[in-house]
Amino acid sequence: MASARINRASIFMGASWTGLAALLLTAVAEFVDGLQSLGLIGLLIVIASSMVMLATRRADEYTEGLWNAGASVAFGTMLITFLGLPAAEGFFDGVTGTDDGRSIPATAVTVLAFAAFYIGLFVKRLLGDM
Repeated sequence: MASARINRASIFMGASWTGLAALLLTAVAEFVDGLQSLGLIGLLIVIASSMVMLATRRADEYTEGLWNAGASVAFGTMLITFLGLPAAEGFFDGVTGTDDGRSIPATAVTVLAFAAFYIGLFVKRLLGDM
């Protein structure tokens, strides 16, 4: 029974590193011309690794704490960006007098939420029980 818990925790840790690498791949593909299809593959890997982490998050107390830290930061980021980005864009458009429609893509909230999840998870991992 103990080896199964260690194995599930190892799967969680491996999936977290895989998801972080895929998220970085997605970010690089977004800024380099001609790599947009690579960005889609990276995003699919991020989603798959997040699902693996969801399935193995209760392997032990440490992995559950990592999951909770990442989920809390992602939820807060999602609320702030979902409400704050359109408001900030509207304020900026009002101050500058431009009305060019929505210049912030709708996928920005999702990408920022995934990035915040991994930031929260790895900060908790680096700082421990602080």
